[in-house]
Amino acid sequence: MKAPSTSQLRSGKSIAAFAACAAAAIALLALLWPVGRLSVTCGGEMLIAWPIDKGERFEITFTHSLNLSPITDVVEWTGSDLVVVKSIFKTFGAGVPVPADGVGSELVRVGDHYELLGIDKHMQSISILLQETPDHHLSFNGREASLLEAAGPGSTVEIKVSTVPRVVRYMQGKGAS
Repeated sequence: MKAPSTSQLRSGKSIAAFAACAAAAIALLALLWPVGRLSVTCGGEMLIAWPIDKGERFEITFTHSLNLSPITDVVEWTGSDLVVVKSIFKTFGAGVPVPADGVGSELVRVGDHYELLGIDKHMQSISILLQETPDHHLSFNGREASLLEAAGPGSTVEIKVSTVPRVVRYMQGKGAS
């Protein structure tokens, strides 16, 4: 068997070096690739930061101030906007929107509650003034947070999704709050 020539050895080392550099570049790009972070801030302070992917939905639940029944707004992140897709409530009352009010396209009964569908309201962020009633809660992927407990009554919180490098999301961890 003939020993490899010097040029063949150099060629093999070049290929290995190129492969190592390519793998490192791919790993770096993966860490820097932007991903979503669902956040709640108050006065510039980050209160909640949860990872979110395009197409995922979260819920904002609160108590209606007049009929004192729960209402849940379902919000989807499109990758660029927050879109309120539907509201879920058990009872009607003053201030509860219906399609005749120009909100949503269809009201359906589902079991013991109603769903106002087709709201399709696009926003960059959602601002909420917190009070004892309505006592807003944020729910997403099995997590729930009381916004009132996080910021206190009379505070205004902002809910939004920003894109951050994957490494930031990784450092915060899936369970970060």
